[in-house]
Amino acid sequence: MVPLAEKDLTTKTLESHNSVFADIVNCLLFNGEKIIDEKDLTPADNESQYKADGKLRAQERDVSKFWRNANINIAFIGIENQVMPDELMPMRIMNYDSAVYRSQYTLRTANKISNCYPVITLVIYFGKADWKYGKDLLSCINVPEALKPFVNNYRMNFYSIKDMTTEQIEMFESDFRAIAEFFSALNNGTQYHPTDKLLEYPTEVIDMISVFSGDERFRNEYNSLTDNKGGVKMCELYDRILQEGEAKGRAEGRAEGEAKGRAEGIISTLSDLVKKGLITIVQASEQAKMSVEEFSKVSGLSL
Repeated sequence: MVPLAEKDLTTKTLESHNSVFADIVNCLLFNGEKIIDEKDLTPADNESQYKADGKLRAQERDVSKFWRNANINIAFIGIENQVMPDELMPMRIMNYDSAVYRSQYTLRTANKISNCYPVITLVIYFGKADWKYGKDLLSCINVPEALKPFVNNYRMNFYSIKDMTTEQIEMFESDFRAIAEFFSALNNGTQYHPTDKLLEYPTEVIDMISVFSGDERFRNEYNSLTDNKGGVKMCELYDRILQEGEAKGRAEGRAEGEAKGRAEGIISTLSDLVKKGLITIVQASEQAKMSVEEFSKVSGLSL
């Protein structure tokens, strides 16, 4: 079992690249329209604090960036990756977002910023199990019917790789498309058809696939290439894996056939010796490492 921390690290590393981050947001929020330019993204502080049980505690987002126009913040955008269903995920996202709003409140009241900006978080679910929980605050808490009109609901922006259509996956133009294709096939048990586009960040993509799937073949094939600086395509790596699998299968088939032939030859020889009265069927079965009944069945000799 791969530790969740290792899975988190691989997703954070890939998504931290501006080109990948912008592509994810444009595809999931804006249906593929290029609203956000990667050049307008700057890193944000992923860590914030909250107080619980009288103690100050830290909480850390997966990846977050400021969408900026010149020196003005347009929005704070975060991505949270999830591999297991979490019933209380909406509360967690609300807490992350409120920490950024709290920071803005402090800066605004101190006249350190002139305008406040929206906070948006995308939850990307990589898991195979269906997400059976709700996706808003009201799904996490028990609210008396009389109070429901007065409780503000908080909805999270939730996206499951497993449930994405082929059309949605093909909208991704960054390396995230390779990730979406792999996990869609893996989680749905369907045929894997990898993209033929060159990977911009092959190490990050292959690390993520290897860690999540527990399958080292992609990493091994990538590492075996004599020169991977010129660009790597997932379709080429997958073809190499298939070719090696076929070669291994043929080799195993030949070995199995040879072993079967040798076994049949031994039984035939022992059967002839029994027929000639040179050995007994009991002795023959012992030589063949079988019971008398098994040897009698495969040799056609009667007991």
